[in-house]
Amino acid sequence: MNWKTILIQGIESAIAIAVSYWIYRLLYGTLKKTARRLGRELKMPNTIRVILGLIIAVIAVMVLLQIWDIDLLPYLAAFGVTGIIIGLALQDPLTNLISGFLVLITGKLKEGDVVDVEGTSGVVNAVQVNHTALRSFDGKSVLIPNRQVWNGKVTQFWPGPVRRLSMKVGVSYSSDLKKVLELLSKSLEEEPLVEKEGVSNSVTFVGFGDSSIDFQLLYWVKRENYFAAQKALALRIKHNFDENGIEIPFTQIDLHMKDDMKGK
Repeated sequence: MNWKTILIQGIESAIAIAVSYWIYRLLYGTLKKTARRLGRELKMPNTIRVILGLIIAVIAVMVLLQIWDIDLLPYLAAFGVTGIIIGLALQDPLTNLISGFLVLITGKLKEGDVVDVEGTSGVVNAVQVNHTALRSFDGKSVLIPNRQVWNGKVTQFWPGPVRRLSMKVGVSYSSDLKKVLELLSKSLEEEPLVEKEGVSNSVTFVGFGDSSIDFQLLYWVKRENYFAAQKALALRIKHNFDENGIEIPFTQIDLHMKDDMKGK
């Protein structure tokens, strides 16, 4: 092989790589535009980029092998025991790759899902070739092997548009409990961030505590209102209690001294 042939093959390889990258950008851009025209958002954009890039990369490698007239069969046959060792070394990556495709096909995880995978909680950022990337609630990036995602226990915090929350409220023992129940139900009904349609919100009695009589509010909110609804409901309950003279007590301890101790 002379230097002219090598030069030509090098140029062809550079063109093949450039065209592959252009095709990748073109296909991804077309998908985004098509979704926009249909009035929809492209689901799982990060994951689609990974899969599309992998497919284009495999095709590009095949083209490069053709350009350089490389036949892999003799090399594979010559590997022998080395090939077995390499195969064992690639066992986990291949398992993760297959598991990743199964996760995508079955829809076990999707981008944007808020999940817990075997004790690790966060928002799904992308299902990658070997790992699923989660963004934890404190901003960390966590990579979980796809095999663990596919075989492990996955809890989805938002399987639907709404989720039920709970709030514990304690009132003084001197409170009119009938009035308390009315005010708590009223607060749930009046708060616009608490969902009303198709769900059941309730107030339940919890028990007689050390310093308060405790109730629990069970209510439903939309995902985008998760934090705002809790704050708004707490403010509304406190306002309604204050207007009606209902006290939310703090922890207190009563001391009783015996008569014979008082004289000492």
